[in-house]
Amino acid sequence: MVKRATKSVTITARIPASLAKRLENYAKATKRTRSWVVEDILDRHVDAEMAFVEAVNEGLRELDAGLGIPQDEVFRKLREKSAQRRKELRKRAA
Repeated sequence: MVKRATKSVTITARIPASLAKRLENYAKATKRTRSWVVEDILDRHVDAEMAFVEAVNEGLRELDAGLGIPQDEVFRKLREKSAQRRKELRKRAA
């Protein structure tokens, strides 16, 4: 993670003592401050979560636009592919 020289803010969060201890151990193991570790973890986690939320929202927009595939059709196609794959594997084994 690249740290940028930006103005920082202080946040407060209540966490279980067990998590605080794990955080402290991680900071010591990496020879970093708890603040650095928390910033690094949050930076990576928030980006990943935002990517997930954006993907879900894109899917919902596609559904709203009528671009979805009904669930029963998806499962029917999966069963067909699975049956075909099993058939091919049985042929190879024979």
